Amino acid sequence: MLDKIGTFLYHKVFINISVLNGALNIHIEKLNRNGLIESNEKKFLTTEINDEIVNFIESYKKETPYFYISILDPATFQGAIPTCDRSEMDKFYDRSISKYKCYQDKWAYYTSKFDLDEIGVEYSKIGLDFIFSPFVVLAEFFKDKIDTHLSIFLLVQDLYLTISIFDNSQLLFAQHLSTQDNKNEKSDNLTIDDDDNDDDEEINLEEDSIDLDSVDVDDDLDDLDVFGDIEDLDSIEEIEEFADIDEDVDDEFSKENIHHNADHSDEEFFNEDYQRFLLIQTAVKNFYEDEKYNSKFIESIYIADSINISNDLKNYLEEEMFLSVYIRNITISTQISNLAQVELK
Repeated sequence: MLDKIGTFLYHKVFINISVLNGALNIHIEKLNRNGLIESNEKKFLTTEINDEIVNFIESYKKETPYFYISILDPATFQGAIPTCDRSEMDKFYDRSISKYKCYQDKWAYYTSKFDLDEIGVEYSKIGLDFIFSPFVVLAEFFKDKIDTHLSIFLLVQDLYLTISIFDNSQLLFAQHLSTQDNKNEKSDNLTIDDDDNDDDEEINLEEDSIDLDSVDVDDDLDDLDVFGDIEDLDSIEEIEEFADIDEDVDDEFSKENIHHNADHSDEEFFNEDYQRFLLIQTAVKNFYEDEKYNSKFIESIYIADSINISNDLKNYLEEEMFLSVYIRNITISTQISNLAQVELK
């Protein structure tokens, strides 16, 4: 009862953090019972939580007792698997070193316990309420396409690719890949010595992602409900980003959405897009060849673009893999704010 009175008297503040081009973007949304009353965004040219960032966030936390801080899971070793059956999970990843949650009792997403502790320490100066999986963001962003299509669905971030293959809402395959690791591997191939221990380090977590709602260090992980009930998103119609997508794919996924970022040279774009293409190509090959997965022939790919990719990636996918490519821009901080708001309903 008191909580209802409090939410009537105070507005809510959603503080959403995303990383792009080596900088932290902090997106603020203030909401009262009637909806959005104010939004603001500020970019900090660092990925470390420094005093300037703490002071910026504290200025909003002081306005109301109802504030919530969210990020997209930044861990490299995270994944998603096409089952929620615990007896089947072990053939996809090591549950003993990970934390997982099921999505609508159809598939599961996970991240390493070690990375969760590291994230808790890294953000301890401000605290975290929600850590969301890129796989959940992707599933909700393309919800009506995933529910009705057999296709690849891809989230492109600055340093990561989140790849999933769905067939009428059933996850078939998923991977979360670092574009930096791919570049480093190519550099390592030019040297004579290989570190045989690298394979041991990467364990079974090369698959994909996890939806973490709230994180703190050590025992506080469970108290903060790290994995929220994201399946409740199905009932939410108010979120504009998750509204029904027009069946005319060509209208929504306009070719005009693909353009060059002025901050990069053509050569940099070529290298980055070609690296992304190679990662996608290898992932699809794994899907076709690994007997763990129920492989089916894929003819299309839907891309959620958070960084304004160039037209080259589209060309590579069309010309080398013969895929139909549809691209839609995504603002990650807005999406995780939507997820946080749904978690609190």
